Amino acid sequence: MHKAVVVALVTVFSFVGGIGSVAAAPTQAAPETGTGIGQRVPPFTAELLDVSGAKPRSAPFDSHKTKHVTAYIFVGTHCPATQAYVERLAQLQKTYKSKGVDILYIYPNHEDTADMKVAFHKEKKLSGRLIDDQGGKLARLFGAQRTSEVFVTDKKGIIVYHGAIDDSRDPSGVKQHYLTTALDQTLAGKPVLTASSQVFA
Repeated sequence: MHKAVVVALVTVFSFVGGIGSVAAAPTQAAPETGTGIGQRVPPFTAELLDVSGAKPRSAPFDSHKTKHVTAYIFVGTHCPATQAYVERLAQLQKTYKSKGVDILYIYPNHEDTADMKVAFHKEKKLSGRLIDDQGGKLARLFGAQRTSEVFVTDKKGIIVYHGAIDDSRDPSGVKQHYLTTALDQTLAGKPVLTASSQVFA
């Protein structure tokens, strides 16, 4: 009986002594800079156009300083996909700007003049900031291939979704609301379950 007690005490002390030797958890590495899912958008400078007629101005964008969930939406004034989605985009901005989402419309098509972009933005009642990407610098930076292509970043500027707005140009055929689902999940602090989707040709 006495021997059993001694063995038990030795076992307990051995266990307690082992606690101090457990290695500390490694520090999580900072996200890489880039335009893939899980990467932080590289800093860039963009030309902003104002529908009120104010002069264009250059503005810096730094993902390390952002405080808002952001949707970068590539559009074109004559793009069939943009035309198909523009009413949905107008509704989306009404819903999500009040929730603190920053919406940036990027116009990269070389055939669209600054005046055409401003006129289209105003006519379609798009209230998000208008970026004139003449020359396609931002399209190349993001690796965007089509208008109506979307990138969503969280409050730290990290890309959490890249792809289409939804799964059908025809509103009546939509079954997957990729963009709004990504925004809802990000605003709720949850991972985006569908982080990428195919953009329409």
